[in-house]
This record gives sequence, C-alpha cells and structure tokens, in this order.
Amino acid sequence: MSREPYRIEVTEDGFVQGREKLEGAGAAQAFGPWIVLCAAIIVGLLIATFWSPTFVDTVIGMNIARTVLGSNPATAVFTNVWFSIIFAIAAGLANTFTACNCVVFSCIAPLSSQQSQGAKRGVASLLMWMAIGIIVVTTLYGIIGTLLNKQIPMLSHAVLPFGQQFPVRLLQSSVVFVILGIVLCYWGLTALQFARNPFQKLVERHSWLVSLFLGIIVGFFSVGRPYPLFQELLTYASGSGNVLLSALLLALQGLCNMAIMALVFVLLIYGTRGRFVRWLQANPARSRALTAFSLVVGGIFLIAYWGIRLPSHFGIGWFPTF
Repeated sequence: MSREPYRIEVTEDGFVQGREKLEGAGAAQAFGPWIVLCAAIIVGLLIATFWSPTFVDTVIGMNIARTVLGSNPATAVFTNVWFSIIFAIAAGLANTFTACNCVVFSCIAPLSSQQSQGAKRGVASLLMWMAIGIIVVTTLYGIIGTLLNKQIPMLSHAVLPFGQQFPVRLLQSSVVFVILGIVLCYWGLTALQFARNPFQKLVERHSWLVSLFLGIIVGFFSVGRPYPLFQELLTYASGSGNVLLSALLLALQGLCNMAIMALVFVLLIYGTRGRFVRWLQANPARSRALTAFSLVVGGIFLIAYWGIRLPSHFGIGWFPTF
C-alpha cells in the first residue's frame, strides 16, 4: 500500500504538532522533508565553501564601522566612555554580515512562522524576547570577561601544540559555533519531524520561548566572535575593571548584531502589507519547510565553516579552497 501524503501541522509556538492527510500529492512533493533537508545541506555547504571573509569583513564590515565612527576603526583610541559606546554600536553593526553573525538572518523564518500563525504576540513582542535572550548572554559574557580579563581564551595569544600555529582564541570560536550549528540543525530536524522536540510541551504553554531561544543563540555568537573590531571592544571592556560598563558595551553590540535582521523582518511583515504572512498561512507545510530550511542552512554553514574550513587553514584537516 502506498503511503498517503501528509502535511506538518504548525502550532503557534513554531514547533511541529502532528501529521494530517493532504488532499493531493503536490504539496507533499513540493515540500517533502527529505527534499528540504538535502537542499538545505547543499546550500549550507556551498555558502561555507565560497564564503569570502576578506570581502565581508574588510569591505562591508569595516566600511559600516567607518561610517558610524566617522574615522578609521582600526586606529580608534578609547578616550572615554561615550566613545566606547559609539564604538560598541559600530562594532555590532559591522559584525552583521560576517561569518560569526550572518546566520542571524536564519531567525527570520521561525519568527515569520510564528507571525503567520496569528500568534497572540505581535512583531514587537517577538523581537523584544529575542533581544532579551541576546542581552542575557552578552551581559554575562561581559561580566565574566571583566572578572577573568586576559584569562579567557578569546583574549589569549597562545597557540595549540599541533597544526600550524592554530590560535587558542580561534579554538574557542570553533567550539562555540560548531555547538550552535548542531543546535540549529537539530531544531530544523524537529521541524521536519526527523527528531523529537524535548521542549514541545513547554513551548506550547509559553510561545515566547521560541524568540527567547533564538536570542540566546545569537547572543552566543559574541562568545565565539574573533572579529578584530569586537576583539578591540572586548579587550577594552574586560580591561576597564568596570563590570557594569563591560556588560553594557557587550550587550549593546549584541543588540546591534540583530538590528538589520530585525529591520528586514519588520519590512517583510509590514512592507508586503500582509501578503507574505498570507502566503505562509495558505500552506502550513510551506511555513515549516521555510523554517527548517533556514535553520539547517545556518547550522550546516557554522559547522562546515568554523569546524572544518577554519581548522584546515591551519593544517588541521582538509577543506576545498577556491
């Protein structure tokens, strides 16, 4: 007996509730879980392979920072608290499209999925809970950085005894981003019902946890971030000896990491005059496929780029170069 087509039912919490029969096989073929998964893996690997850190970090990132600061950020000197605040904003915006933050745009799909369900919480509420998640992580990182100062791996100048002088600070980056990549991939698998969601019942009762969890993930981008401008900010913040200032600066740059993504999300919801939301609502399987695809693409990119490509640059493993 042939299998009957099904659809993945979406709840307002952004997770899978169950399966139901579809009237025709077209939707199942168009949004089949295996097709979505394979396509996402391929796209994630392609992005990791052809990603140009020189162009993104230098051309895009540094120009954004230069525009905000009005001077060359590479030669900036922290003269006072107010300048450090402006620098935190510049560094946060400059990080937006770098390899240590670009996956923030994968958050648009799950946020849009919630919105398409006619969730009780509006766009502002979704972004607020996401911001809270970022603030919690970056604030704690700023406090820990001040208490430990040079003892945190990200500020270390040491290198590993194997490979070709692989810096300890980049080891922290690899570990953090690979773990985050695994989390994103697993989340995508739960959306496709390939894996069980252990938090489903909890999220059903508290839908805001989805946005909060996305914010926590984005907050941890700062923990693994080796971007030079962020390194300058972290060095200044941790060396200031002021726990509150350090927490403020890192939280501020963390919020700026999501600023452009939030703008795109708002434009997508309101700029299309509801057409995008109605497009998602027209087929719940479409909403789930989009969410799963974006999360798996982001997860595979983080794993491939930070876990394989970066170490291969220092003689640890192999990754194709072009």
